[in-house]
Amino acid sequence: MRDVLLLFGMQGSGKGTQGERIMEKYGHEGISAGQLLRDKAVTDPRINEAQKRGVLVPDEIVETTVEEKIDSLDEDQRIFFDGFPRSDMQLEMYKRITERYDFKSLAIMIEIPEAEAIKRISTRYTCPSCGAVDFKPGKCKCGGELERREDDTEEAVKKRIEIFKADTAPLVEYFKDKGEYIEINGVGTFDEVTRRIFKELDKYYQE
Repeated sequence: MRDVLLLFGMQGSGKGTQGERIMEKYGHEGISAGQLLRDKAVTDPRINEAQKRGVLVPDEIVETTVEEKIDSLDEDQRIFFDGFPRSDMQLEMYKRITERYDFKSLAIMIEIPEAEAIKRISTRYTCPSCGAVDFKPGKCKCGGELERREDDTEEAVKKRIEIFKADTAPLVEYFKDKGEYIEINGVGTFDEVTRRIFKELDKYYQE
């Protein structure tokens, strides 16, 4: 049985930062379906063409790509899924992969109010080099220049939140029903939220 974590949260919940901290402390290997497909697009014309046209990559290609990554890992390597599953169809894919690889899954939801998400995103700065986020302009730790993203307007954020709510609700219910779900209060500093997550994961891994 392989330990697998999935992290959910609306835009502005701090998933990126918390995901990095979780992987560092508990030794998970991050798997991003989106990044795997972008990497594979260099040599796979089917993926390259789909991305150029702005259409979804066929599910069978996504599933095979994720499985190839899992197969490359040691059997006891813990996995952290980034941005997967994101839809009903991907949830069905995840169920098949779970059965195939005997996953022991735990989904973590970082909950923040919509008003808090809008406030954070509409005032955040992002490093184009490494993706780090801060809430004031200046230099990133990597040396890049923090900047505002054009699509981080209040109107755009509200639309993304609505999409997240519509797409994520059935996923959350699935993991809740299976008893594979914990909810974390995401209001506060990054460090405060990290401590809440670690407290729950420490208990989970001691069971």
